[in-house]
Amino acid sequence: MKTFVVTGALILFTSGLAAQEITSFSGFWGTEFYQDKEKLSWKEINEIMTQNQDAEIYWQKSKKQMLATLAVGTVNLGSAIWFVVNEMDDKPVTAPLVAFAGTGLIGSIIYYSASKNKKKAILEYNDSLGKKVSFHLVPTSNENGVGLALKF
Repeated sequence: MKTFVVTGALILFTSGLAAQEITSFSGFWGTEFYQDKEKLSWKEINEIMTQNQDAEIYWQKSKKQMLATLAVGTVNLGSAIWFVVNEMDDKPVTAPLVAFAGTGLIGSIIYYSASKNKKKAILEYNDSLGKKVSFHLVPTSNENGVGLALKF
């Protein structure tokens, strides 16, 4: 009877060991991250991503690309202002228009790449959750009888 109680307790204990996966949704102010219906802050998601080396690589790459997108967006805003000023002063608008279109295209490409790396980081983290268990219960039989053994 004692063996059944210990085995049952081990099964209950190991079934509750799995960490929760992270899900992301597009929100009004950007991407929102959730872990088991609980919204995560950017600080929490950064800490979680540092727990997995592969996920952290993608996450850091995404953060750098988002900063580059911000820089290109600032240049895009400047070229839009340049376009408006030239339009109001009846100056040629070809150069500001090309700059505006070019920085908009480059910013979009970098933003898409940053989003893709963010998704890869989350998928890499979620994939690693299944591999984290350091032991498994396996059925075994020997001269002492039939039962479950912990395999490390």
